[in-house]
Amino acid sequence: MNSPKVKTQRTLSAVLAAALAIVTLFQAGTANSNEVTAEIISFEEAQLVAEIEQMFMEEEMEMEEEIYFEEMEELTQEVKVYDNNNELIGEGDPLVNPVLGMLVNKADLLSEMGGQKYYRVSQ
Repeated sequence: MNSPKVKTQRTLSAVLAAALAIVTLFQAGTANSNEVTAEIISFEEAQLVAEIEQMFMEEEMEMEEEIYFEEMEELTQEVKVYDNNNELIGEGDPLVNPVLGMLVNKADLLSEMGGQKYYRVSQ
């Protein structure tokens, strides 16, 4: 099973290989030329270079978005806080709910399973 990261890496590798091949061809053509002229590229070459740069930018943006969403998933945490009688007194994300955050600070961690933490406030 291929993950999105593997597919992205393969795509980037293929694009990079194509870009290197094109650059090598352009340099080989220039090296064979004995004329001393200003380096002028054709419209097609400029368009090709612009398309390759655009592909790199799109891939880079996609990877940045993936990393951002992965980090956001790690930052969001669901907690449940119980009292001494094992009754639920609060649940949610303590970063969003300040009251829940204060309860979590006063509570003892009971367990953590599947990205969810369970706390008990002992008063």
